[in-house]
Parts: sequence; C-alpha cells; structure tokens
Amino acid sequence: MPAPTPAAMPGLDAELIFDLLLCLFLLGLALRILTTPQLYQGAILFIAFGLGMALAWTRLAAPDVALAEAAIGAGLVGVLLLDSLRVFAPAATAGLREPAPARPPSPTRHRQLTAIVLLAAAATVAIPITLAIWHLPAGGGLTAAVAEAMPESGVDHPVTAVLLNFRGYDTWLEIGVLLLAMLGLLAIHGDRPSTAGSGDQAAAVRPDALLDWLTRLLVPVLVLAAGYLLWLGKFAPGGAFQSGVVLAAAAILLRLNGFALIERLPSLAWRAALLLGFAAFLVHGIGSLLAGRALLQYPPGHVGSWILALEALAAFSIAFTLAAFFIALNRADRSDPVVH
Repeated sequence: MPAPTPAAMPGLDAELIFDLLLCLFLLGLALRILTTPQLYQGAILFIAFGLGMALAWTRLAAPDVALAEAAIGAGLVGVLLLDSLRVFAPAATAGLREPAPARPPSPTRHRQLTAIVLLAAAATVAIPITLAIWHLPAGGGLTAAVAEAMPESGVDHPVTAVLLNFRGYDTWLEIGVLLLAMLGLLAIHGDRPSTAGSGDQAAAVRPDALLDWLTRLLVPVLVLAAGYLLWLGKFAPGGAFQSGVVLAAAAILLRLNGFALIERLPSLAWRAALLLGFAAFLVHGIGSLLAGRALLQYPPGHVGSWILALEALAAFSIAFTLAAFFIALNRADRSDPVVH
C-alpha cells in the first residue's frame, strides 16, 4: 500500500497552516512590542502588527474591518507614533540607541516571576474565551435575518445595511467616540488646532522637492480613492470610515508638506466640520421620531439616498476629526515642554 502524499494527509491543509503561522506571528509581534526597550523599534513593530491584523481580518472574510485596521491601526496611528517620537525622542528616530534607564535593572528571579504571573493571567483569560469560541454553534448569528431584510435596506452590501440601517446607532456612537476624543484633547491643551500663528508656522515649512512632488501626486489619488470607497460601500466592502480615513491621510500629507488648510478655517467653520457627522445622525434620529418612525429609521422609498447622504457627511466628519487630531497633537508636541 503506497504511503499517503503530504497533500492527502490530514492536518496539513495549506490554509490552516498559514492561519496558524499568522497567529503565531501576531502573538510574537505583540510580545515583542511589549518587551522591546527601544521606542522607535516598538513603533515600527506596532505598524507591522496593524498590517498583520488587517491580513487576519481578511482571512476571516471581513474586508471592511481589514481596510479600517490597515488605514487606522497601521497608517494613522503609525504616523502619530513616529511623529511623537520625532519630538520627544529624536535619538530614537535618528537610529541611535536610547540611553539606558537610570534605575538599576531588576533581578533575574524577579523578572521570571513577573513573566510567569503575566502568562498565567493571560492564560486565565484566553482559555475560557477559546473554549467559548470553539463551542459556538455552526451557522448561528443573525445572518439569515439580515439576508431576509436586505430588500428593504436600501443597499446591496450586508455590512453597510447593518451599520447604516439595521443598527445605525453603532455608526453614530463610533463617530461620537471620535468627537469625544477630539474634545478631550482640546480640553487638555485648552485650544483648538486652528489658532492664529500655527498656520504661519506651517506655511513657513519648506519641504524638499521629493515630498512636494509626492504630495501633489498622491493627494488627488487619495481623494479619488476616498470617493470610490464611499460609493463602493453600497454593494461591496467600503463605506464612510474607510473613505474618511483615506481623506484624513490626504489632509495629513498636505499638512506635513506645509499646507495649513485646517488651521486657516474660521472658528465657526472649524467647529461645524467637527460636529457635522454626529449632528447629521442626531437630526436624522430626531426627525424620524417626529415623523412617527423608529429612531434612525429612513423614510420608505428613499432609503438608499438617505444612507448615501449620511455616509458622505460622516466620511467628511471622520476625515476632518482625524486630521484635526493629528494637527492638534503635532502642535501640542511643539508647544509643550519636552520631558526626558
């Protein structure tokens, strides 16, 4: 009897092996991020972790989440980390080894005990979660209910239908979280990014020719990509958050190249842009209640148009909030004293 070939042997499925390797890769990256003594290396590893998580979400057939993870987890957060390091730890961004901490190193036995306690705590949380996921019934969830209600959703993609129609308050609250984060930053620093003088500082920046050329080349492409992602969300992975993050990337690229567009906006326009997405959902919700419908329920016969309008406003508000968040942190880093 001939021996079975590797392809026919059980447990050697190529996709399963890839998924296991991806899980080990992500766990190794997470451990390395938590233990690396160098800030610059940690920031680069965090960006790699975001890209790995985007690949993991793709393997889980969730391209919407994968796009958001790649854009926010790896892109925007990575830019914020590297820019903060450039201000607070210039030696790290120059590739130099960071100075050793002033405190004496902990004894080896103490470090081993700490590692054992942390691993035990992680296992205590991970094992019940793994067992619960393993025993989930096959074919459960609300997939059938969503598919049944799709003809009345106004869109052709189930994720958009859930986030903008069946559970529209989820998207509303996510926009509210971004707004609260921006308000918290302004409360801490006591001012908004569009202050007098910051625009002059940005205009005084003279980037090199390569950065200027890349900005002029990439910004129109990013704007077109944002519009395409917004339109694509009606029947495929995409939508307001993905579109908003791409628009924010274009605005941040312009700011890094010395174009102070947000800072030069009048105070009223700046506040209106910041509140636009959240206020649009609020007005829509109040209007639906006054019309005798459920909260955030769309008028019959115009669902698709209402969803597209709300997504466009939400995408602009998300883009403006993320870009303003970056600009506020960037300005605060330069105005606050550096603490070593």
